[in-house]
Amino acid sequence: MDVVSLVRGPRRLEPVARRLLERKTQVLQALAFEHSEISWRVEAMRTATSRSGPLPLLLTRPDAVRGSGCCCSCGDPLGPGDRYRCPACVAAAIRVLEALP
Repeated sequence: MDVVSLVRGPRRLEPVARRLLERKTQVLQALAFEHSEISWRVEAMRTATSRSGPLPLLLTRPDAVRGSGCCCSCGDPLGPGDRYRCPACVAAAIRVLEALP
């Protein structure tokens, strides 16, 4: 049986499914790296939250040097189109905020 036939979805996306399967190892490595980059940020931000009162600015590296073109949370360089936080810090902040009661 063809492996792609196990993937459900529109037939027009079969070429995309084939490319993903061909690059499965690289895709899984990229996802694992992204998960690890977000996970440590979530833990760092979670320590700054409390069950009551105002929320502080959620920082991952409170002592990081910040400046123009750097993430306000971790201090890493911002990419094109990023305004205040890098994508990993945005994802982490969303997860922390969604977990609050």
